[in-house]
Amino acid sequence: MVVCLSKKYIKSINQYYWKCDKGHTWYTSFSSIKNHNTWCPFCSKFKRENLCREIVSKYLGPPSENRWPEFLKTVESPQGLQLDIFYPEYGIAIEVQGVQHKKYIEFFHRGDPNNFIKQQVRDQLKKELCEENWIVLRYIWYYGDPYIVIPEHLRELGLI
Repeated sequence: MVVCLSKKYIKSINQYYWKCDKGHTWYTSFSSIKNHNTWCPFCSKFKRENLCREIVSKYLGPPSENRWPEFLKTVESPQGLQLDIFYPEYGIAIEVQGVQHKKYIEFFHRGDPNNFIKQQVRDQLKKELCEENWIVLRYIWYYGDPYIVIPEHLRELGLI
C-alpha cells in the first residue's frame, strides 16, 4: 500500500511525497503512479535484484559479499562503484538495470537531466573498469525475463 504524505494537492503532474508500507519515502507525481503504474522504487528495485541474485545462486552458489571491489574505486567515487551481483572467482559481474539506465526518469534522476548523463558516465566507467580487470559484465535489463536471460548469459560464458 502506498500513502501520499503531501498535505496539498495542486496538479497531477506536481511532485508529491509518498510512503510505502515498508517505510520507504520518495517524491513522484500522482500522474506517474496512476498512468505509469510506478510504485515504491526501492521495493521494486530490490525485488528484481534479489530475484536475479536467487536465480544466479542456483547455478553458481552465493555471490561475493564484496560488491565494491577495489578496482572500481575512482577519484569521483572513492568508496567505489557497486556491482549488483559479483563472482570474482568466475570473473563475472551482473548488473540489474532499470529503465533509468536507458532514459531520463524524473524520480531516479532527482528532477535533473544532468544526473541521467552522470548515470550513463558511471555505467560506462564501470564497464571499462571491469574490462580492464578481466571481469565480464553482463546486464539483466528491466524488459528481459531473468529466468531466461541469466541462464543464457551463463551458457555463453561456459559456466553451465
